[in-house]
Amino acid sequence: MHAIIYISKEAMATVNAIKDLDYYDRVSLSDDEATDYTSSPGYFLNTNALDLAELPADADVAIHLTPADVITSSRHVSMPANLRGVIFSGAPNLPTDYAEIVAYWSPLVPTIHHRGALYYQNVMNSYCVQLVDPDGTGDAAIVNDADLAVDVLISDGLVVTITGLAALVANLKPEQYVELAIPINQTMLCIELEGYRSMEEYAVDRSQQAETLYLRIADILGSPDADHIAISAIRTELSDYGYTY
Repeated sequence: MHAIIYISKEAMATVNAIKDLDYYDRVSLSDDEATDYTSSPGYFLNTNALDLAELPADADVAIHLTPADVITSSRHVSMPANLRGVIFSGAPNLPTDYAEIVAYWSPLVPTIHHRGALYYQNVMNSYCVQLVDPDGTGDAAIVNDADLAVDVLISDGLVVTITGLAALVANLKPEQYVELAIPINQTMLCIELEGYRSMEEYAVDRSQQAETLYLRIADILGSPDADHIAISAIRTELSDYGYTY
């Protein structure tokens, strides 16, 4: 069981427009202003890990966690440097029950692009990952197959955590929603990926482009830990280019 992540009609239109494009075709769209989606809502959503649905038109959004409310947002929302990027199941510095929590909110579906991801592990959570050769080609890789994999890739994007939410939603209706706006740091997430694989904090401000998610209260209350939410929500521009070493 995992949560549904709700997004706006506009964001869903962007997701549908680019989801079947490979890296080269998607990036080439930005050459023409008429087809440039890079600043459109939905462009940076980590579709390999999020089960997305369009927010109902009559949705009742009860809580807003956005950069517009700096005090509330900073109290509950963070993008920890030690969870950013490639994280395998044996990483030494993970929060309690991290694998279960992140899989509930953003169950990663590994693709051919993830071969070689072990060489790009988070610098604060890297370790000697056990390799397997599932197809006998001599090209060792990690695969999420219970019969083969000892070390499983559990997240690969910008992870957003929300803490201290249980008390805020305790008296809300299950069908209500929490709005979560995630600023897009272009420096870290675009082609150059400057600072992405580092201990550098993820800088945010209210002027940045943002991706907005809506979490249903019923999903929050049914999660492994309503007071600790972890969502691998945002991809980088190079997410489907493939990891090379």
